[in-house]
Amino acid sequence: MKKTLGIFLICLMVASVSTFAQTTKKTTVKKAPKPIVGKVVSLNEVATGNFRTWTKMEADTAASLGTPFVLLVGTGSSAKVYIVLFEDGSFAGKQLAKYAFNKKVGIVGKTKVKNKLNFIIAEKIESME
Repeated sequence: MKKTLGIFLICLMVASVSTFAQTTKKTTVKKAPKPIVGKVVSLNEVATGNFRTWTKMEADTAASLGTPFVLLVGTGSSAKVYIVLFEDGSFAGKQLAKYAFNKKVGIVGKTKVKNKLNFIIAEKIESME
């Protein structure tokens, strides 16, 4: 069940990223004046609700095996999940995995909402500790 859910979420994310390059009138674009601060988590953790503490080695291994990492901003029902992309449109999951053991990570860039999914076009990613 978890594998099926994980595969479904990855397929949904890939489909959203592939259509992300096309802009429509429903796309919201705004420049973030300061870093967006949150915690790096895997998309599987978001889907199941079972969050864990990552070590650097575990996160790097998981990212190399295809586990997608995202930025979780906020807590509880008001939390937002951001899919982080680089300016060239590539997914920043492996770069985020390097910060998965940090409690706070800041990302400077533009935010976009497309098909009710939150994206950050990252210019800079760094630890906020």
